[in-house]
Parts: sequence; structure tokens; C-alpha cells
Amino acid sequence: MSNKIVVLPKEVREKIRAGEVIERPSSVVKELIENSIDAKSTRILCEVERGGAQRIKVVDNGVGMNPVDIEQSLQRYATSKMRTIGDLTRLETLGFRGEALPSIRAISEVCIESKQKADETGFLILAEGDEIKERRPQPRTEGTTVEVKRLFFNTPARRKFLKSEPTEFRHIRKVFLALALKNRSIHFTLFNNGAAVLDLPPTARLRERFAQILNRSVEQDLLEFKRDFGGMNIHGVASKPEKAHSTRDAQYIFVNGRWVQNSIVRQALYKAYGKSLWGKHPVFVIEITIPGTSVDINVHPNKKEVKFKRERDIFEAVYSAIQDAITDKQQLPDIERERRSIFPERSTPYEAIEEQTLFAGEDGISEPGKESMVPKGFWQLHGSFIFASTKTGFMIVDQHAAHERIIYDRILRRREPLPPQMLLFPLRVDLTLQENEFLEEHIDGFYELGFRIKKFSGNSIVIEGIPPFMREINEEIIHALLEDMIEGVTGKDVFQEMAQQVACSAAMKAGEELKGDEMNKLFDSLFATDDPYTCPHGRPTMIKFTIEELEKKFRRR
Repeated sequence: MSNKIVVLPKEVREKIRAGEVIERPSSVVKELIENSIDAKSTRILCEVERGGAQRIKVVDNGVGMNPVDIEQSLQRYATSKMRTIGDLTRLETLGFRGEALPSIRAISEVCIESKQKADETGFLILAEGDEIKERRPQPRTEGTTVEVKRLFFNTPARRKFLKSEPTEFRHIRKVFLALALKNRSIHFTLFNNGAAVLDLPPTARLRERFAQILNRSVEQDLLEFKRDFGGMNIHGVASKPEKAHSTRDAQYIFVNGRWVQNSIVRQALYKAYGKSLWGKHPVFVIEITIPGTSVDINVHPNKKEVKFKRERDIFEAVYSAIQDAITDKQQLPDIERERRSIFPERSTPYEAIEEQTLFAGEDGISEPGKESMVPKGFWQLHGSFIFASTKTGFMIVDQHAAHERIIYDRILRRREPLPPQMLLFPLRVDLTLQENEFLEEHIDGFYELGFRIKKFSGNSIVIEGIPPFMREINEEIIHALLEDMIEGVTGKDVFQEMAQQVACSAAMKAGEELKGDEMNKLFDSLFATDDPYTCPHGRPTMIKFTIEELEKKFRRR
């Protein structure tokens, strides 16, 4: 009778362990670039092919290694960062990563070539799995190059769990940007499938690097904050409330130089913004420096999360720093501006406002399909919000969020692709590499949404038709739409997520003046949707107030 439980062979154990350390191609990129940073490099170049599954190459100009060190770096538990167990609690580098290169080696083909300044020539070692394939001198300049090919070639079960190339590259890009944010004195360059995607020269300030990474003229829209609090230092930049994004992608937290996740820091930041975000998310970079004994980095296997011993102090410091930054930037209006905001000049007196029919039910608002009730008044504020009188008080509707919900429901209720409105003059657009990859991966979804797109040449496309509810189209709108989709599509329900972004792009914007009948039609259409109270992203479309609430505000009760 054979044993049911056996000890796995060493080569199997090594592959399992490697699969745990290296989750996906972005894990390889992180480990290799961190090695280059620790080697005091001033220039780091990263090349990836096919989402990193086929090839990852990191080149640096750091201090380099001699032949013995190169071979040692591929062995288990080899590291230049510690000698005793006590060193684990006082590492000044990016951490104990003795398992990184051996883990990568166990599941791929690895080629390392390196040269120290004092050596006459460099040296190269090529390893495939457990076997060293080649050792030889290699002429080169000072620094190190690590090339990883055929990731997970000998663990097919792990390889099949990799996502699409664009998805894997987005993970790589996120890691790359985090490392570039923290190490601003280094020149970082990223290539994808042979094309330069990011080129980030050294910058002196965090604010400059973040604006550089966001790839837009946003430096003036970033708030900078700093706080020294009980032995800790907090420094960072964050967006103004009105410049918040629809996703959480551009959010980075660093603790003692390490890119981490922490719910306490995130909660403090969101509380500081309060209700000013309207369901969106701020972009931010927060750097926290704290004594090593006050933080535990081992709460997650890959050290992605940290736990603070003084969580209340961290919360208060982050909260107050962000809140002060937001408050300092608010320009209080003078008496004249305040008077005008309360008593605006009107072309017609209040009594002359045309009353419209608002389908009213018990609380002044009907359910879809119910009969319309008595006429109620509409009033638009700043071309953005619509005030409507109800039977028991009043409501305020965000016209953009409301129109977004209407369009989104119309998209999802159709059982066939939306009929396009064909353009009299087709629009040619030159896409970025990332935009082109996303479009190619999701071209069927664009067709269902009503787009008619043809390939022109390279990364250029020609748009011949657009969804029937889009009122305008130009190159800027296409780039903004694709950028929002790339950030917002997570893969849970791709078509619905794409529909959300298209609805947001096509919906009427803040500042758009509406006539009385247009406001009435908006209300009518909104309450015919499946969920009239929120937009597709979860933001409220309306806020209700009762007469009782108003009376309490004026202390009449």
C-alpha cells in the first residue's frame, strides 16, 4: 500500500515557492528595479514584451557585481543586505530580497551580466530553471543588466492564470511609476514591445515628478502638504477636490521608502476631503517616515501592507495635513462677490419663472410609470444643479450625474448593438501605444456601443461612426474617453464598465444652461430608469430636503 502523504521533491518545492514570491510579471519588474536602485544607479531602463511574459529586461548604471557575486545572487538566501537576524529590523535598503532572483530563476530563463568599475571586463551568467547554461566574460560598461525570458515556462498552471497583455502591462506600469515616484533623482525609462512609453528625467520635487507621471499640465492643481508629528514626518501632494478622478489608480502610499497599502492612511485622507469629492477619488502621493520599531511590514506575505503601532497618531497627522492643505487653497470671497452669489442679477423676476410639470407622488416625486401630479417650479444653479419644488420640500439634482444615468440605462436595455450616427467627415486619431492596445482588445465592445472604427496605419485609427447619444466628437474627447476606460475597466464586467465611461463622456456637462422643458424632460427620463438615485459610478444624482429640515436650520423648531 503506497503512502498517501509524501514529501515533494526539491525541484517541485522550489517552483511552488517561486510562484508564491513572483505572482506575475510586475513582481519581476519590481524586484529587478529595486535591486538597481539599491545599487546606487542614476539611470534605469526597463523593457517588456508581451506583458512581460515573454521578456523583461532591466538595465542600470549602478555599482555592478563581480563574477562570484553574480553567481551567488542566484542562490537561495543570498543577499548583500544582512548578516544576522537583527539586520531584518534595521534595513536601510528596500528590504530583504534574498529570495527574489533565485525565485525568478526557478521559473524562467535568466541572463545576468554585470561589471564593477574596477574590473577590466564584465561577466555573464545564463541560467534556465535549476541549470546554469553559460558562464563567460562579457565586455560592457559599469552596471548590471538582468534579462528574464519565458516567465513560468516550467509552471504552465501558473502561466495560464496570467491576464491579457494590456492588463499585465498596466500592472507593470503601476509598479514602475511607484518606484519612479519615490526615487526622483533617477532617470527612469520604460519600453513596451519596442516602443518608449515613459521617459522620466530626474526631478527635484515630488510635486514635479507626480505631474510628470500624470502626463498633463496638472502641477497647478496639486496641493502640497507636510507635517511633523511625534517623531514622524508626513509629506505629499494631492489633487484639489474638483480635480478628483473616477478611479483610485493614481494613489500611492510610501512608508520609509516602501510602496505599501494601508487603510488607516486612506481613511484619514478621505475624511479630510469630506463630501467635496462627490463620489470621485483624489490622486495623491503620501510619504511617511517613521521609526522602524513603530511599523510592522510583515503583515502581508509580500510586504504590500503595513500596520502602525500608533494608528491614531498616523490618522490625525494625515487628516490634519490634508485638511489644512485643502483649506489654505480656498479663497474666501469678498463682500461684493458674496452678495452677488446670494442675490444674482436676473433677467426676469422670481415671480416670472415658468412653472413646469413635475410628476409628483407622495413626497412630490413619482415612481416610474405613475401619473404626473401638480406643476412644480424648476430653477437651475450655475448651469450644474437643478432645484425642484416637491410636495414636502425641495430637491437638488446634479444634471450631469442624472443624464449619465439616463444614457447608461438606455445602453444596457438594448438587446443589440446601438445604431451609430455616421460622421459626415470621419475623424482620424493618433493613439498612444496603451490606447491602441486597449482598443484592439475591446473592439467588439466599442462596436456594440455604436462606434464604427477602422484601422488607418500603425497606431492611427479613423472613426466613421459614434453612439447616437454623443453630441460631439473630437480627438481630445477620444483620448479622454480611452484614458478613463483604461483606468476604469477592471475586467469584472467589461461591457458595463465601458458603458459607464461612454455615458459619462456623452452626458451634459456642468455649466450647460437648460430651458424649462429640457429640465422637465431630464426629470421625466431620470425617473424612468432602474435606479434614478445614483449615477453608474455610484454618485448620488439628487439630494432631498424637507420643510422640517429647513425649519430646523432656521431654528424655527
